[in-house]
Amino acid sequence: MNAVTVLFGCGAGVMALIMFHLARKDWVNQKLTRGLTLTQIRDVQPGLCTVEGVVENGDTIPTAYTQTPSVWHRWEATERRKREKSATYYETSLGSGEQKCPFVLRDNSGTISVTPAGGRTATYPHQRILKSLSGKRTSLRDRMKKMKETDRKQYPEGGKKPFFRKLEMDAPLDIPDDLVEIPSGSKEAKQAFRKYYESWVQPGDRVFLLGTASQTSGSSNLTVRKSGRAPLILSYRREDLTAKRFQRNFIVEFLSGIAFAALCLFIFLY
Repeated sequence: MNAVTVLFGCGAGVMALIMFHLARKDWVNQKLTRGLTLTQIRDVQPGLCTVEGVVENGDTIPTAYTQTPSVWHRWEATERRKREKSATYYETSLGSGEQKCPFVLRDNSGTISVTPAGGRTATYPHQRILKSLSGKRTSLRDRMKKMKETDRKQYPEGGKKPFFRKLEMDAPLDIPDDLVEIPSGSKEAKQAFRKYYESWVQPGDRVFLLGTASQTSGSSNLTVRKSGRAPLILSYRREDLTAKRFQRNFIVEFLSGIAFAALCLFIFLY
């Protein structure tokens, strides 16, 4: 058995574990959300709930590439590469991350605060794709300059800095200064060598939220947050937060896990 085969088998094993882990989470979510209905904000009680509302916020954070005011955003940079011994291409990720800040949801009955730490977004209301006109990446010198600026903000003078600090998990270091937006699904978007994606939620967006309502310390007001094994998921589509969707995700992920596990066993046993 050569090294390539071993690596391929190990990769299949890792993918099987990932799929089974995701399936387990969606199985739990399916059980938690069974029978859960959409609740008006004024009627929310402590515990798991699903609410719909318009995002309101005084504070925002800028998106990574276009500095659009948002309360929750994700970014990703990808590169188009040619497959070995083939004329086809594939898109590989160069880096990705997300940022979010507390915000408020309002419906006709009232408002409720949201603490998004530990949560995830199923679908974003907005997305754009950009490319660099020159095709060049940010120089190493400019990246080091940005890293030093970030260090000055995150760590006090003389403070200890972690050796392996994952700055790109929050904000990218590669931000070309000649980015332009390209239409999603267009021929230009498909053929662009390097692409930069950003998705976001901004004040004024109507979204759905699945999370746990609980009282904050020293206050009788409820806040929606992630709690224990219960999820915190935001989406602009109601169906993403239903037991039916979680059950469907579980089936797909579980069957994918079985397929990857079978492939791994086949490679190492035969």
